[in-house]
Formats: sequence, C-alpha cells, structure tokens
Amino acid sequence: MSGTRRAGTERGREGGTRTFLIRRLTTLLVLTAAAVTALFAAYYGVSRNTTAVSERSTPAILQVAAAIDALHVANARAELSLDGPTTDVEGLGEDYRNELSTANQSLAQAVKSTTGGKAARQSLLTTAGLVSSYSDIIEQAYVNRGNEDLRDAYLGYATAMLTRDHDGVLARLGTVQEGQQRVLRAQTSFGWLLGFAWWVLVPALFGTLAVLLWLTQRYLRHRFRRRVNPWLAAATALLLAVIPLAFFTHHMQGRLDQARSTLSRTNIGSNGGETAEEVADTMRDTHWRAGAVGWIPLGGAVVAALILVGLQPRIDEYRFQPR
Repeated sequence: MSGTRRAGTERGREGGTRTFLIRRLTTLLVLTAAAVTALFAAYYGVSRNTTAVSERSTPAILQVAAAIDALHVANARAELSLDGPTTDVEGLGEDYRNELSTANQSLAQAVKSTTGGKAARQSLLTTAGLVSSYSDIIEQAYVNRGNEDLRDAYLGYATAMLTRDHDGVLARLGTVQEGQQRVLRAQTSFGWLLGFAWWVLVPALFGTLAVLLWLTQRYLRHRFRRRVNPWLAAATALLLAVIPLAFFTHHMQGRLDQARSTLSRTNIGSNGGETAEEVADTMRDTHWRAGAVGWIPLGGAVVAALILVGLQPRIDEYRFQPR
C-alpha cells in the first residue's frame, strides 16, 4: 500500500515538473518575443531617421533656403542695375541673371525632393510660376528704363510679388520652409514614446527575461543536479547585446540633434554646399549603426532557439502521463 502511494506521489511530482517546464518555456518564449519587438521598435524609431535626415530633409531644406537667398540677391541686383548709370550698356547684369537662374534651379530641385508633402509641392510649383512672372516684369522695367515712372512702377510691382506678406513668393517659400523644419524636428526629436520605450519598456522586458532565465537555471540545477545549462546561459549572455545597441542609439540621437542645429541656422541659403557637407560629416558614421536594426530579429530568433534547445530535452524526460 505504501509502495503504491509512493509511486503515485512520484508520478504526480514528475507530471508537475513537466507542466512547470512547459509553462516556463512558453513564458520565456512569449517574453522573448515581446522584448525583441520592443527593442526593434525603439531602435528603428531612431535609426530610420538617420537616412531620412541625410537623404531627404537636408537637400530639400537647403534647396528652398538657396532659392530664398538667391531671390533676395537677384532683386537687389535688379534694383541696382536699373538705377545704375551703365544700364544701357550692361543691361540687367550677369549677377542678376545668375541669381535668378540659381533660384529657378533650386525651386526645380525642391519640387522633386520636398519633405513637406503634396501641399508644399503644389506651393513650390505655384511659386516657380510666380518667379517666372517676376522675371518678365523685371524685363519690362528694363525695356521701359527711359521712362522713370513706368520703370519704377514695374520694379515696385515685381518687388511686391516677392515681398507681400501672405501670398508673396518669399512668404510662400517661408511657409514651405517652416513645414520642412517641422518635419525635421519630428525626425530628430526623441519623443516621449521613444523615451518610454528606452527608459521603461525595453529595460523592464529584458530585465524580467534575464531574471526569469536565472531562476530557471536555479530550478534546473536543483531538480536535475546539473551545475549549468549552457543553452540558457548563452541565451542570458546574448541579452547583453541590448547594451551596445543603447549606446548606438545615444550616438545616433546626438548626431540627429547636431544635424537639426546645423540646418536651423539663418545663413544656410548662402552656404548650402558647406552646410550639406557638414551635415554629411555629422551623419556619416551613423549609417552602419542604423544597419544594426536588421540584426535584432535575428538575435531574438537565436535567443528563442537557445531557450527551446535548453528546456525541451528536460521536458522530454517527463513524458509520463498520470493515469
């Protein structure tokens, strides 16, 4: 009778061990999936913006800024040419035409690369048409240079086309530029969602997973009399990869902040080439760090596989099903 009771107790203990191990395996795999997903989202939230700032926002912002600066200079050159004593000989001057050409080229490129969306693109197309009209009016001012009143009327109307507060060319470009700066701030901002992910969610999930793996190791050591489970130990060690990824994120965010500061300067229109080069230098060593995002799912799959290989043989040792 006592032998039967002991056998029943042993079967119950074995069945309980198997159930515990299956539940623990399921919990570890689910927690691994959650932790890796959170890490991927948090890292991607920063890394994806390095390419967006370098390849889209920077050229778009610089092109609009260059157009604004060139139109300011072109109008000043036109006024000087029309009022100068050599107007009959030199015409409107090479400087005016060069600046106007720069403005037109910058607008054409800005239409292709603007980050402000459909509304900004449409505004730039309208602005390009207004710049063409402005050029025609300046030409009329030159044609009528002998009639001072008519020349000044044409020049005043052309200047008004550029400088009107709400619907002038420069006002339209300023509105586009403000939209581009808003996009840039969104791309370079470490918002509350990313802050929550990096400061709360990722540490909590990875910390819980590490503790649970350690507790599982302790349980296996006590139950199976084995000092260490190498598979679970390797899975635990692999979790430390989150530390360099956190440092990479800090580095990329710092470079994004620096790029935003550079593109927020007031003189970027006249120094577009230098500014573009400075931003490129700032963002250059972020690209390989951004590429690390592709390793996160792979690392998660390896951790899950190590956990499965570490626990499944122990589960298979308890295939006894109580009657």
